[in-house]
Amino acid sequence: MTANEKAVFIRRADINETTRKTKKMTEINFTEEIYQRTSALYSGMTVRGFSELCGKSPSYYGSIKAQNLELSSSAIAHLMEGLEQRKMVAPASTQFITQLSDVQRFIANEIAIRHHRCSENQNIKIRHMLLEAVSNLADRELDNRTPTPVFIGLN
Repeated sequence: MTANEKAVFIRRADINETTRKTKKMTEINFTEEIYQRTSALYSGMTVRGFSELCGKSPSYYGSIKAQNLELSSSAIAHLMEGLEQRKMVAPASTQFITQLSDVQRFIANEIAIRHHRCSENQNIKIRHMLLEAVSNLADRELDNRTPTPVFIGLN
């Protein structure tokens, strides 16, 4: 192998390592950002409370963060469902519902990104999960609409 070929090989290895680190940082950024967005909605939200909102043990978030892992898809789905439940019990016309919807859209975007990386069977499960989430949002939107009043006058 010539010196030039070695240099090209080393550069490719560096690029691959940089790409791998960038992908991992992106995944960690999602996990940290979803925690920050969720804790901003609930005063007093702790790491343990967030883990439980994700349907996991109290030490889940701390563990995945220490290992530089991302939230599991099941944790994200459970978090989405928990946010939807809290949105249902909130007063109808509050800014809180808008903020919850923004967080849910952020989660849906992450699910869509993960969707592109999955096998066919996993894609079908994710499609069902997305359809259910969209259906719940549409139902909630329809529930908030009221028909226009009609006045009928009799002479």
